[in-house]
Amino acid sequence: MALSGTFRATVSLASAVAALLAAQAFAQDLSAGTAAPSSSPAEAPPVVDEVVVRGQRMSEVEADLRIHIGEFIQQVAAPAPGQGYARWNRRVCVGVHNLEVSAAQYIADRISSLAAEVGLEPGEPGCTPQVVVMFTIDARATATYMVEHQPRSFRPGMGIGGMQLGREALDEFARSERAVRWWHVSLPVDARTGLSAIPLPQDGGYPVFPVAGPSRIHNGIRDDLYWAIIIVDSTKLAGTTWEQVGDYLAVVALAQIDPNAEPAAFDSILNLFSNPAAYSGLTDWDRSYIRALYQFDQERQPQLQAGEVISEMVRWERDRPQ
Repeated sequence: MALSGTFRATVSLASAVAALLAAQAFAQDLSAGTAAPSSSPAEAPPVVDEVVVRGQRMSEVEADLRIHIGEFIQQVAAPAPGQGYARWNRRVCVGVHNLEVSAAQYIADRISSLAAEVGLEPGEPGCTPQVVVMFTIDARATATYMVEHQPRSFRPGMGIGGMQLGREALDEFARSERAVRWWHVSLPVDARTGLSAIPLPQDGGYPVFPVAGPSRIHNGIRDDLYWAIIIVDSTKLAGTTWEQVGDYLAVVALAQIDPNAEPAAFDSILNLFSNPAAYSGLTDWDRSYIRALYQFDQERQPQLQAGEVISEMVRWERDRPQ
């Protein structure tokens, strides 16, 4: 546990050493039946003049923690270009395909459990899935086919920015060899009405909506996740458990995670496929990040949102039981 402040303690040991030696000599004399003093005094050990314990002030600890969290967020977060961090608004429905029924339900429940932890309402049975998880034995072929034959599932605006990561990222999604690949579609909306804040082809024109007033901090817009497509290659899950896979999928379903992230320096389930033996499931760090992501003020200007998420995560890390 870090100490708040630097403490210095000065301890004089001479008298304590002398008393200890005298007590030992007296005990030996008693056991021998005599109380004669020793003819030559014992040599005392060197006296330690000072004992110094150094620590960090809590403000220094939090400053270091902010830096560490900032590095994590910079590594893993992948919002749409020019937009803020998107999240599901109020509820989310999960659908899992190509698994035996009980296994599919287990995966859906793991994702829904984390969703409930951050205040979302999980979808009821029969709801229209917003998170679609597909297991397959050839993920690359499946992804390539879907991108070619269902392009609007990945780029619904077809050239309109602010909804996904773009064509280059989509090409990488299709050709990736990863065990799990994902694609998020988000939409900037009026924070009060939920109506689109960008022009969509079907709307015919630019949206107009009132704002509370001019501000350099708030813009009256939030970014909502609209759907997520996750493809899992079943042939590449060796060495993992259903619990690990379910929790990994929960994180990438609820947050816009960079598929190229290298979070090895952080205690996160996102390292599952590089070090499966190290993680039994979600870590405290994962929970802190997802909770912070669903707690910060989404109406902040996008360039200010990282600082908001960092502050929320610092509070979670600082206040949770150790």
